[in-house]
Amino acid sequence: MPKTQAYAASWANWLISRWDALGMLFWLPYLGLFVLLALAVTLAKWWDGSLAVGQFLPLQILAASYVPWGLLLIRYLIRAAQEALENIQPTLEPSEADYQELRYQLSVAPAVPTLAATLIGAGFGMFYWLVIMQPVHPFILWGSSRLSLAIDLGIAFLIWAVLGTLFFIALRQSRTLQQIYSRIEQINLMLPQPLYALSNHTLVAAVGGTLINYVWFAVLSLTITHPPPAIIAVSLGIEAIIVMVFVLPLWSIHILLLEEKHRLQGLLNERLRKVTTDLHQTIDAGMLEKIDPVQKALSSIQIQQAVLDRVSTWPWQPETFRILSTAIAAPLLIWLVQRILSRLFT
Repeated sequence: MPKTQAYAASWANWLISRWDALGMLFWLPYLGLFVLLALAVTLAKWWDGSLAVGQFLPLQILAASYVPWGLLLIRYLIRAAQEALENIQPTLEPSEADYQELRYQLSVAPAVPTLAATLIGAGFGMFYWLVIMQPVHPFILWGSSRLSLAIDLGIAFLIWAVLGTLFFIALRQSRTLQQIYSRIEQINLMLPQPLYALSNHTLVAAVGGTLINYVWFAVLSLTITHPPPAIIAVSLGIEAIIVMVFVLPLWSIHILLLEEKHRLQGLLNERLRKVTTDLHQTIDAGMLEKIDPVQKALSSIQIQQAVLDRVSTWPWQPETFRILSTAIAAPLLIWLVQRILSRLFT
């Protein structure tokens, strides 16, 4: 196996690469998977009579969508990581072999750890659906017959197997990005654009995960008025992981940018000290004709200081953080308002 492929690819990489081979029709398997799962869970309940023919359960349909949705997010993480690395390549200046190795590490998850994460996620999914979600079972006709129970368990297994894989790949990429940032030797505070590529990558991953989390909780809140505290705790835990995926890799580059900013500020402060000393000596010597160039030098340094003070050391554009903050805070605020109103008028 070549050095750039020091480990076998995960099942997720294998599956997504096969579906990507369809070219422009890559989306068909994802859509087909959703339709298959949604029909299976609905037809089973039509067949056993627990649900009238023609009726649908929104939460069950939404659950069926999370399997292809999670796979699409994994696909995005793989492709976006490659693009982000291409954008930051000039800053790293790696050799071709090093670049290909980094590209492989970012876009390909190892087979055995990924499988372990998949099984851990699936195991937690069984616990989540059988224990934590038990108060919700009557509202969604969960396990209304043996056939329905088998399908419900199968979908629950697939959902959390995919989510476990998604979280593992996202956290692994986050760690790899931290390692990549540590290799950057030269930081240009005035040209931070290459670093924004990685923040855009982590932003979409975080927003995508947040949508999965909040849409599920929103539909669940419509199904049952007061979700059990355990369900709320799981949603908050998932959101904490999502925030970690966004923040952790960017924290390393924030430290590098902050250190570079402090270094440049130190240089300017030293120059300011020297020019100020020259100004005092010029005044004391009575050489007033030489004050003008010294004053210009002093003003130039002060302008540079003002510009440097305004330079942000966070490796993202201002709108990036606003988008993430809105994606996280807005649904929480809406949910809190709904809870308050429901208590006031019931």
